[in-house]
Order: sequence, then C-alpha cells, then structure tokens
Amino acid sequence: FQVIQRSMGPASLSLLTFKVYAAPKKDSPPKNSVKVDELSLYSVPEGQSKYVEEARSQLEESISQLRHYCEPYTTWCQTAMTISKMHLLDFFRDLVLLVLLALLDSFWLEVGAILWV
Repeated sequence: FQVIQRSMGPASLSLLTFKVYAAPKKDSPPKNSVKVDELSLYSVPEGQSKYVEEARSQLEESISQLRHYCEPYTTWCQTAMTISKMHLLDFFRDLVLLVLLALLDSFWLEVGAILWV
C-alpha cells in the first residue's frame, strides 16, 4: 500500500489517533486474497513462502566475538560472586549469633546481680 496523505505535527501529537488513507500500488500484481472465514487453523495457506535469515552485520559479528572472548571472565566473576554471597551470609549468621549470645550473657549478668543482692 502506498500512503496518499501524510500528516505532520509536533511530537506531543504523536499519541493522537488519525486516519491514514492508503491505496494499492498501481504497478503491483493482483494478489489472491483470502477471507478470514476461509482460513484454516490446521493447514498452511497456499503460496510460496520461505524463511530467509539475513546475514550478520559487522556490529553483530563484533559483539558476538566480544561476548565469546569475555565468556571465561564473566563465568569466573559469577562463580566468585556466588562464593562471596555464601561467605557473606555465613558472616552475618555468625554475627547475629554473637550479638544474641552477648545480649543473653548481659541479661544473665543482670539477673545474677539482682539475685545476689
């Protein structure tokens, strides 16, 4: 389809809806159109169709090489972070336990001082 009428305006108007009038190209060959009711859920529509994968661009190829090059280092960093998280959790568990024991010891010292008086 070829757009017949174009509308231009400020960017804030881009959220507004408007009509676009389109017409088929005059030099395009007529296509056999199929109505929605005629489509089947279990069969493939007739016609020539094939999937063609585009070649990688230079940027995509460079990013792929960079990721491949950095993979051992990122794996090492992930392993190091996992180990450090485990040690950090152990540290906090031990710290909480020490604080609770210190509070309990302080409590027993207070109770013992009251009982001896």
